[in-house]
Amino acid sequence: MTRRVALELLGPSIGGIRRHVAYVSEQLRAAGWEVRTAGPAGVLDALDHVVPIPGGLRPDQVLAARRALRPLLDGVDVVHAHGLKAGWVASTVHPRPPLVVSIHNLVLDEVAGWSAPLLRRLEERLPGRADATIAVSGEVARRFAGRPGADRIHVIPPAGPPPVPTRTPQQVRAELGVAADEDLVVTAARLHAQKGLHVLLDAAAAVRDQRPGLRWFVFGDGPLRAELEQSIAARGLEQVVHLGGARPTVDSELAAADLVVVTSQWESGPLVVLEALALGRPVVSTDVGLVREVIDPASGRVVPVGDAARLAEAVVAALAGSSRPDGEVSGSAERFRPVALAAAVRDVYEEVVSPR
Repeated sequence: MTRRVALELLGPSIGGIRRHVAYVSEQLRAAGWEVRTAGPAGVLDALDHVVPIPGGLRPDQVLAARRALRPLLDGVDVVHAHGLKAGWVASTVHPRPPLVVSIHNLVLDEVAGWSAPLLRRLEERLPGRADATIAVSGEVARRFAGRPGADRIHVIPPAGPPPVPTRTPQQVRAELGVAADEDLVVTAARLHAQKGLHVLLDAAAAVRDQRPGLRWFVFGDGPLRAELEQSIAARGLEQVVHLGGARPTVDSELAAADLVVVTSQWESGPLVVLEALALGRPVVSTDVGLVREVIDPASGRVVPVGDAARLAEAVVAALAGSSRPDGEVSGSAERFRPVALAAAVRDVYEEVVSPR
């Protein structure tokens, strides 16, 4: 049997999307596919081809990306474009192999600004131009209901490497200076407005009054670091909320947590939720993306976006309640094993390649 070739095409991406592509590529290779990667310089640690997918809409940049992509399609059986810009560039190259587009995030006014109306029109037309579309959540898929290509949308949450703690919870607590009788809450997030971290501070101030032993660590870095440090000091939260900085992985920290909290303002598929559930840790999250689809009453609580009071109530209740024994995985997490999700992506490839 001839070995099939997939080209993974990324746009300007950070965080979860890169981890998802790297993991799916690894699983495809294990299944016998040849995988090539392309995208802007530096988007992956090991990138096979540089294709300057633009972050904006300048026609000259789009044309430059098309020119760079076209010669890479020879001998490729399927192109998998991740994101709106990569999807549109790939869809305008003819002839081309079958095209699969993953929609990881919807166009939002607060992110896109003045270009939001145009980007939204491009977004709603993209599934009609692809041979198949992967939506990371039911919420994303519903955006395209009744539009061309909606019948070719597959809902597959993002898959990332299964979390593998390398330190025991006791070692993590000792490293962080958290006593055995203190509450360890962990948030893994880029320090960016998207992550709702000022709401986190409001909630932490409220939780502290009911849980005096609260220690809330935020692992990540970003443009709001200085502002958050000032807010922590102004609220007198220096002994409660700690900015732990970016780490290669937070698997050990998640496994050690009494509770994992996500406070995002918007998100399509926060991988950290799936990772926490896979480690058997309870989760409190804002109602973003796939969260409501994966968190059940046994595994956590979902709260409205931006509601610090409800977030604080949920955190207090989760810390006061009895959690599952260490390592016990909830039924919801069982449905979203990374290997199964990567296999579902491969099934989509087989579906679009077979008719050709």
